[in-house]
Amino acid sequence: MLCKTFKSRLFNKTITTESVDYWHFLYAEVLFRLKELEDLKCPCGFCFSEKIKLNHLLDLMIKDNHIPENPKPTNLTGKGDWGRHLNPVA
Repeated sequence: MLCKTFKSRLFNKTITTESVDYWHFLYAEVLFRLKELEDLKCPCGFCFSEKIKLNHLLDLMIKDNHIPENPKPTNLTGKGDWGRHLNPVA
């Protein structure tokens, strides 16, 4: 995945490819834009394609090891408790 300079809506500045934290800025920007689109709940095709593009960008960043993948639960029981040991469910 190639770096490109982009204008950040979140930080309101231009993020250059020479920035040390480029991938962190890009990750924050993608999550910010996804949250914006989720809050708008717009049914138009442009917003739908934008969501697909942003999710694909996240997948590429994970695949290229620029950001870590979210940990998957190892002891998922399917009961909704995710392995927590609390009082028994009635």
